[in-house]
Amino acid sequence: MDLRSKLGLYQEGIGMMPEQKSNKNGCDIHDLIQGEVLTNEQGTCFLVEKKIPMSTLYGGYRLGAALEVGSDAITALGGVDCQMLETTSKLLYLDTETTGLSGGAGTVAFLVGTGFFEGDYFVIRQYFMRDYDEEAAMLEELAQLFTEHQGFVTFNGKAFDINLLQSRFISNRFRPFFKDLPNLDLLYPSRRVWGLKLESCRLSSLEENILSEYRIDDIPGAQIPYVYFKYLEDRDAREIKRVISHNESDILSMVSLLSKLSDMMSNPFSQTDGGFELLGVGRLFEANGRTEEQLECLEACTESELFTVRMNAVKRLTKVYKRKGSYEQALDHWEALDAENPEFETFHLIEMAKYYEHKSKNPLMALSIVDKAIQNCLRAGLSGTRQFEELKKRKNRLMKKSHTSLKQPTWKEPRTGWEHLDV
Repeated sequence: MDLRSKLGLYQEGIGMMPEQKSNKNGCDIHDLIQGEVLTNEQGTCFLVEKKIPMSTLYGGYRLGAALEVGSDAITALGGVDCQMLETTSKLLYLDTETTGLSGGAGTVAFLVGTGFFEGDYFVIRQYFMRDYDEEAAMLEELAQLFTEHQGFVTFNGKAFDINLLQSRFISNRFRPFFKDLPNLDLLYPSRRVWGLKLESCRLSSLEENILSEYRIDDIPGAQIPYVYFKYLEDRDAREIKRVISHNESDILSMVSLLSKLSDMMSNPFSQTDGGFELLGVGRLFEANGRTEEQLECLEACTESELFTVRMNAVKRLTKVYKRKGSYEQALDHWEALDAENPEFETFHLIEMAKYYEHKSKNPLMALSIVDKAIQNCLRAGLSGTRQFEELKKRKNRLMKKSHTSLKQPTWKEPRTGWEHLDV
């Protein structure tokens, strides 16, 4: 349509939306992706909607299992922000694909994926802006959807997705009313549970290593901004289709991950590997002040076949016992660890030295333990470190104490009148 024709329409009071470019090679988004164009007061945007039966398995869990997550698990996983939530039925699963990975100024969410339960289905709605002028219309659709839910389930949403959407709402003169809604961000409990087991706690890593779900022809997240910029140039939606599939998988993974974490908290001894995962669930209980359940997990971890698990369990366990004043119980675990004679570890030796110096008042025993800790430091190549220097200072102090204690009589003289003297 030429300029004269466009002006003619405006003169007639019709007006028009910006004309959408299209791809002439059969790769247009409308040809490749089943969706619909939404129209509202702000303009248009593109919607992809899919309804999946709740009985569908993903990552070893029925999608509907997420509805069975209780309020205790919601609070434990989501923290104080989620303590008023009694059910997950009104939570909105949310994940964004953006023009930048850092979330800085100018970053835009060009695809916002959402998921929610409705009837017997889990509904995925993905809002896509075919160009920048569709952002306001997309945000208006999201605003309506947000009002229908009580909070969010995200993965790193507290630090990224929600903040980004809040910024975009403000930029488009919308009120970001959703910023104070509860956000059950699964990244943080996932790090506590699997941070010691996995090199990466990215959602894709958890999907493969924990949920045993493997994507086919997935697009790496780092490439997604480039894909969108290229789409704006040539309108070839083939790679955008892969981005939409990637976003859908992220949403489904969050649903199954929530069920997995809830199961592990409800049945830690049957739903974990008994090692790193059980240790991680103990960390979750610790973060929520559930000390007795934490101690049960950690005590079990001290029997693990993996030394790293046993060491970490003893560190956390004895910290709790010290706080409770149960030093004898803590000592039992330090001594059990020492019986294994780990040649490069010093933690348990330092704690034992402190116990014998300050609680048992046995500087000679403490001194022998410090000597062993110093040797372990040397074996581990830690000479010159702060820890090594502190051990040397502790040794010097204990040597003075030991020398003094050797001068003290091991038996008491009968009182003969000289007891007032300073001997």
